[in-house]
Amino acid sequence: MFWDPYFGWDTYRMRSMVFWLVTVCLLLSFVTSTEGLGWDYVYIGIYDYILAHVSQFIMFVIVAMVAVFYYWKVQIGDI
Repeated sequence: MFWDPYFGWDTYRMRSMVFWLVTVCLLLSFVTSTEGLGWDYVYIGIYDYILAHVSQFIMFVIVAMVAVFYYWKVQIGDI
């Protein structure tokens, strides 16, 4: 989690997660562009998949947000 129970927000972990997310996105874009598919091929594929499964995606997002919220509540000792 991005919340440290002793010191508050864990900015080091947030920066690390953003760095790796950007690195993976750049790597995927580089690979697909060198294969001749265009740099946005992966993102268009993800978008098309989400459009094909909208209700399942919305349910997944809701369940994931509730799970993260309760994990955070357990970590700070409220539950």
